[in-house]
Formats: sequence, C-alpha cells, structure tokens
Amino acid sequence: MTQGYYAGISGLVSNQAGMDVISNNLANVSTTAYKSSTAEFSDLLSQVVAGGNTPTSNDIGLGSKLQATSTQFTQGSFIQGDRFNDLALGGNGWFGVVGKNQTSYTRDGSFSFDTSQQVSGDVNSSSARLVTADGQYVTGTMLTNFTYKKTFDYGDKTTNGATGAYVINNPTNNVSLAGIGSQGPLEFPTRLAYPVTPTTQTHFTGNLGIASGTRTISADVISANNNTNRLKLAFTKSAVQPTDGVAWDVVATVTSNDGSKTYDTKNGQAIFGASGALSSFNISSVNNDGTPVSIDLGTNYSGVISTDGVAVSGSSTSDGVSGGTLTKYGINSDGIIMADFSNGQQSAIGRVAVYHFQNDQGLNNTGGTYYTEGANSGKATFWTDKTGNAITGATVQSGYLEGSNVNMAAGLTDMIISQRAYQANSKTITTVDQMIQKALQMHR
Repeated sequence: MTQGYYAGISGLVSNQAGMDVISNNLANVSTTAYKSSTAEFSDLLSQVVAGGNTPTSNDIGLGSKLQATSTQFTQGSFIQGDRFNDLALGGNGWFGVVGKNQTSYTRDGSFSFDTSQQVSGDVNSSSARLVTADGQYVTGTMLTNFTYKKTFDYGDKTTNGATGAYVINNPTNNVSLAGIGSQGPLEFPTRLAYPVTPTTQTHFTGNLGIASGTRTISADVISANNNTNRLKLAFTKSAVQPTDGVAWDVVATVTSNDGSKTYDTKNGQAIFGASGALSSFNISSVNNDGTPVSIDLGTNYSGVISTDGVAVSGSSTSDGVSGGTLTKYGINSDGIIMADFSNGQQSAIGRVAVYHFQNDQGLNNTGGTYYTEGANSGKATFWTDKTGNAITGATVQSGYLEGSNVNMAAGLTDMIISQRAYQANSKTITTVDQMIQKALQMHR
C-alpha cells in the first residue's frame, strides 16, 4: 500500500518539474531565438510480486521521474527588423560570441555596435564593433584590405578639423572564412574611403564622314585628385589631302569639367584609307593633371572611321574610378559584410562566421539564449563545400530576427494535461492515506 503512496509523491514531483518546463517555455514565447524544451519522463524500477515463470507481468511500478529535458532546435519564424545588423539564420548554424574569456553560441542576432578608436586620441580612426546586447563581440573573419591613413582627406577637413580615414586598398566581393581558432571581432570602420583610380586609357569610336567641317568626340577622364575632367578630340578636315583616303587634323585638349582650366593640348593628324579605316594617328597620349592618358582610335573599323553614306557619330569609353566615401554597410546571405560607397562601388571587408556542431542536443544552455560546447556536442566546426572551402551552411538574413519556436497552443494544452496529472497524483496520495488510516483503525 505504501508503494502507491510513494508513487503518488513521485508523480507530484515529476509533474511539477514538467510544469516548470512548460511555464518556462510560455514565459519565453516572445524571447528572440528562444528554443523550447520538452520534459521527458520515465518510470521507476518495478518490484516483482511473485517469483517463478508466469504468462503475464507480475511486478508493480514504483512511480515516475523526470528523465531529461530535451531542447527543440526547430527554427522560429522570422520577424522583420529595422536595422541591417539584425541577423537571423535560415537553417542550421550558430553565431559565435566572445566575452569574459569564453566563447558562446547563439541564434539571437539582435546585435548592436560599440565604438573604439584604433589610434588613441584620433576620433577619425574609430570603428564600430558588432556586439550583443550584453557587450559580447560577434566573431568572424576580417579582411586586411583597408588601412588607416592619417593624412587622407575624407572631404570634410574644413568641418571636421582634421584629416584621416580608412582606405580600401584591394576591393573585393569575396571573403574566405579563416580557421575556427582565427575568428575575431567584426569591426566596421566609421570613416571608410574608396580610393581614386585615375584614368589611363580612353577609346573612341564613331564616323567622321568625309564632308568638310569640325567633328568633336569627348570622354570623361578622372584625375589623381579625384576630379572628373574632359578630354576632347576636335577633328578638322585637313587642307592638304592624300591622293587615296581622308586626312583630319586633330586637336586633343584636356580641361576641367567646366572648361575653366586647361591641363594639356596636343596637335596631330589622323589618316584614313580609301575604305574609311584608320591608317595612322600620331597622338599617343595627353596629360590629365599629372596622369598620362592614352588615346585609342582603334584599328581598321573597330574605332573611329571616315566613310561616306553613314551617319556622323561619336562615342567614347575610359577606365578609372572616382574616389568615394562610405554610404552604408550591408550583410548578404553568405554573411559577407559589404561596404557601399558614394561613387557606386562596393567592397567586402569581412564575413560573419556561422558555426555548426555534430550534436546540438549536447550543447550546454547557459541562459540568455547562449550555449557552450558540451561533452556530447562535439567541437564547433565550419561546413565545407566539395572543394574543402568553409561555407556558412545557412542563409544569413539581414534585417530580420528569429522568433521563439514555442508553440503557445501546444504549451497551453500540455499545461492542462500536467495540471490534471498533478491533481490525479494528489488524489492518489489522499486515497492511499485514507486506506492506511483505515488499516490502522482495523488493527486497533
């Protein structure tokens, strides 16, 4: 009889623990990236009623106990945020964060920024580090394709009072993840510039026709001082013409875009054969505010021609990229951090690391949606592609947060079941107690 008494007590204890798990889930229904838990019960040892071989079971159970609480790692729904540094993971994986000499892992991507000066006392050397709400820094791979230049004019010296900025020296769109042990803080320079690449080559195309007059074809050329200047070729039909073909006198002029300043002027001649194809041109380059710029009129019919019966036209292309300043940062689906510049260019500067484990159930929950490596989780790893290169193995959604995966309807149902089970076990105890009291009365 006392076995029923203790079985009822064990039922109270185990169902109370189950209620604790359920209530904790419901309390975290709005917690970002929270992973719900499930209470798993098992029966206690049984006592054999009688020995010998019997065709049926002959033992009595001794109650129940809470065997384990398993974490449900199913993905929560995405909630749209209003910041690019709000991150959510689509699929398997974890963000890595470091604080107090410990590496933790989380799915909560509600990150923010702290600011530090890379050069003490120089506000222009500030960079923003991606951190969690409690100040732990998010880990990843940073490129070394930008350096701080104290003398770089960011374009606001008159208002800022000093020069200095980080400058991209090797633009790229790709970032390879470094090894697990090489991941560090993700730092976003607050003053980042895209350097000017002055124009060194121009290519002209068009048809000059054969009628007398002056034709002009122009090209924009970028100077080393980040000014967009104008290279103009003026073609005037030569007074003396060859016996076979057409000759044009050419004046190549480089001026400021508004025409107020002239950097170079050269005179030459372009001769075209009887078929209209270019035979020769004797101006190889001009000076663009200190940078030589080659002039290419093409060969045969690939550039400038001089034929009759075709509409007069002209166009040009040139290399070079104007300098620009940072307009915004973004994080793409591979976790690559991209910087956008005012000149329309982009460059990657780093990549958010996404970690994986052989057994997520083996991770240790340390609270605050943080987990650490456990004895049964295995070490953190990166997934790799077929060539062995590390990949994220998940989709990084910028501007979104992962919601809790708690199913409120299921939680409320489980709560009712647990409540009824608790009541039933309490009834078991009171009933057995009454039976014991009755037995004692019979003894008297």
